[in-house]
Amino acid sequence: MNGENFYLSVARNNEVAGNAVTVDNIYSSRENGSIISVECDDGNRYEVAAWGHDNQMPYRLKEMVENNSVMSQDKFFNVLTCYGRGLEYMDVATYGKKHPLPTRDHDVRRFLMRNNMKRFFAEQVTDLKYYFFCVCVVILQRDRRKIVRVVHKDACHVRFQKADEMGRVKNVFFADWRDNNAPENVEVIPLLDEYDPLGDLMARTGKEHDTLGQFKKTPARNTKFAILCRMPTVGCQYYPVPYWSATLRDGWFDIYGLLTAAKKSKIKNGQNIRYHIEINTQFWENRAHERGISMGTPEFVEMKNEFISQLREYLGGSANSDKLFWSEFEATLDGKERHNIKINVVDTSKAGNEYNDDVAEASNVLAYSDNVHPNLAGATPGKSQMNNSGSDKRELFTMKQALEAMPHDMMMPVHNTIIFYNEWEDKVYPDVPIIMLTTLDKNTDGEQVSTNQGGTEDGNN
Repeated sequence: MNGENFYLSVARNNEVAGNAVTVDNIYSSRENGSIISVECDDGNRYEVAAWGHDNQMPYRLKEMVENNSVMSQDKFFNVLTCYGRGLEYMDVATYGKKHPLPTRDHDVRRFLMRNNMKRFFAEQVTDLKYYFFCVCVVILQRDRRKIVRVVHKDACHVRFQKADEMGRVKNVFFADWRDNNAPENVEVIPLLDEYDPLGDLMARTGKEHDTLGQFKKTPARNTKFAILCRMPTVGCQYYPVPYWSATLRDGWFDIYGLLTAAKKSKIKNGQNIRYHIEINTQFWENRAHERGISMGTPEFVEMKNEFISQLREYLGGSANSDKLFWSEFEATLDGKERHNIKINVVDTSKAGNEYNDDVAEASNVLAYSDNVHPNLAGATPGKSQMNNSGSDKRELFTMKQALEAMPHDMMMPVHNTIIFYNEWEDKVYPDVPIIMLTTLDKNTDGEQVSTNQGGTEDGNN
């Protein structure tokens, strides 16, 4: 059958990489002791340890997580499981009982409400899950007898001072460092001893001697001090390298970005062509003859364009579904059909499906890097991938929450410092109750379980 061919320019898979979200060697360069000099709000100039070779590492990490649906939801899931039922200051009088109760002490409850402690704890958890450390500032009243305020500082905006000859970091700096290593406003905050923030604070305010039997009393105007909580990592000097970031270096983050971009391109290009219409050249000759139009004239071209436009309008759009279209055809002497018009539907139902197994594999690896089981967070598509029983899911959730004990302990020094400095140790202790899913025979969906049986003076729980 004679006919005309029309060719479309379609983006090929080798062009897809430009649209993929990839690492772009974010961890290819070491910090190499990158130090920048910054003038702060107190009028002094300090040497600051850069976070990454260009001091932009936290912002890039945040952006890459935001652009990856699996990692973003895994981070949120980790924040939710670590948060549990939220931080509580528990009544010491209920310690050891089956159901410990939050404190009803007026001064403590007032402090918790005025500082929005639930949100403060959620901010701590979020930074710990993203960057493996969090920083807060405790603010004393003017006579420095009590801690009256506690403020979270977003980790991505925090930088540490270059360590002195003894390896001590004396200050932290808070500013918007995004694309700017010389911000106009830089807040400098004294950093308490990472291992003994309470003892350091007591010595600086003249309440106790330090471990060497000396006072380190600072001027009375100093009422703000920073406390650092971090997850231990191997070889950490200034900024921890989160374990989940390994997926940014081993290639799986790039693989996921390339696969999703390729699948999107495949689906998009497959849907561009919905129908293939074959029109016999004899049809045009007969149509032109009926209208008294000569072949090859402008009128003939206009007639063809008008018919094709009508055909496109007839076939396109949801309002035109289930319509009847008919055309005549004849058979040749050898029995073959010869159609005037033949409409072929292009099958696009499986466009991009060839990537499903690879996408599932990459999603599993990304979830694994964040210590999230795919059956809990739903990282793997397909019903067959989510066939774990309810008991299995309950056990997975229980194990996941049990693993949050260490992050909880790493965040407790702040709260133990507040409690002991304000002399509330005989009233309250910090705790993070978790949600324990139960079986159907318990007639309830879940129950609250305390993870702390009382605070101790060494800051542990």
